[in-house]
Amino acid sequence: MSTPPEAPAQASASGSSAAPSALRIAVVGHTNAGKTSLLRTLTRRAAFGEVSDRPGVTRHVERIDLLLQGEVAVRFFDTPGLEDAVALLDYLQELPAQSLPAHPSRTDRVRAFLSGPEAHASFEQEAKVLRALLEHADAAMLVIDTRAPVLPKYRAEMELLAGCARPVMPVLNFVSAPGSRRTEWHAALREAGLHALAEFDAVAPFTGAEQALYRDLATLLPARRAQMDAIACGLLMEAAARDRQTRMEIASA
Repeated sequence: MSTPPEAPAQASASGSSAAPSALRIAVVGHTNAGKTSLLRTLTRRAAFGEVSDRPGVTRHVERIDLLLQGEVAVRFFDTPGLEDAVALLDYLQELPAQSLPAHPSRTDRVRAFLSGPEAHASFEQEAKVLRALLEHADAAMLVIDTRAPVLPKYRAEMELLAGCARPVMPVLNFVSAPGSRRTEWHAALREAGLHALAEFDAVAPFTGAEQALYRDLATLLPARRAQMDAIACGLLMEAAARDRQTRMEIASA
């Protein structure tokens, strides 16, 4: 008996039901790239998930929401780290012809893999990531630790994600850290055809980083531009409100 597809788990931090118009983003990338840390920052939920130097801490897809004025503006899917994209790409190329259409696309191969046995065996973690992107998300944020060298496994991950036929926006993390290979990653992303990107330090984001993130993402989802502009404006308004509240508390102390 085949195992049913995994549904994204509900994160304890989020109890709201998302409106059909809510933006849905899968946060993907290699293990220990900073996906969960990024989500903690973007959603202001410091206790979400588990952050560790150990690889593979996130083992299931969890969802967490960005709330603006009490409404779900963005539903994020925190996915496990991709572990062996190189081997999975080889496997996709070797899928038997009878499991594919006459002239299969990359997406056809991904769908055939997800409906096959290896999606619940050797490549279970990759299957969770691809299913979240293909079946639940409007786009992906590919989190990259720029301190890491540009290795073939990372290029394989980009190619694998492209097979889901969803816009992918790289988010370069730790760009201000010593040893960051920011320039090398910029070149690698251009070679992969990923020209729209964002730089975001999940630990110490620079002023305006969140607004820039959503406005950059709008270049990949032009039909959602007005919605993402509204999210960026909403974040600015909330920041201004927090600043006013802080000043009032200081003045009354």
